[in-house]
Amino acid sequence: MRIPSLLALAFAFCAMQPAWSQEHEVPQVEILGAYSYLRSSNVNYNGWKATLVGNINSWLGIAADFDGDYAGGASEHSITFGPHFVLRKNRRWTPVGYGLFGVAFEKSASGESEHGFATEWGGGLDYEVSHRWTVRVCDVTASITHVGGETHTSPKVGVGVVLNLGHK
Repeated sequence: MRIPSLLALAFAFCAMQPAWSQEHEVPQVEILGAYSYLRSSNVNYNGWKATLVGNINSWLGIAADFDGDYAGGASEHSITFGPHFVLRKNRRWTPVGYGLFGVAFEKSASGESEHGFATEWGGGLDYEVSHRWTVRVCDVTASITHVGGETHTSPKVGVGVVLNLGHK
């Protein structure tokens, strides 16, 4: 009795496999515009995030990320680049992940400016609204900066809209 059940289960998985591996339309370029909330050194920052992704294939792209976060007279900006990973297994819901490296710029409320190393490790979940538009339902990042001899790891969350251009 167990062998037929196992064979039926194996057959069901094999029958579903083509649906799992179906190729979805892959945009050549994705442009994200998003709201960003950053918690750094016990200060709440509000800001923006803009990301440009050039997709190499259905699961890998190269991202350029630009962001700015503000609290009173203080601000934090970063410019980072790196791999952008996508799991395109469902037509509507798409998980994304990234590991980006670059430079951070910090300005204190008193006007002092410093720059240093920045890295962003995170991911999100996209929901396809139409062929051209996607909503980034959530974006969660560990923002790590090394500026002025100090290293800070700060949580950053956001939501946004993605414009999909061209298709492979």
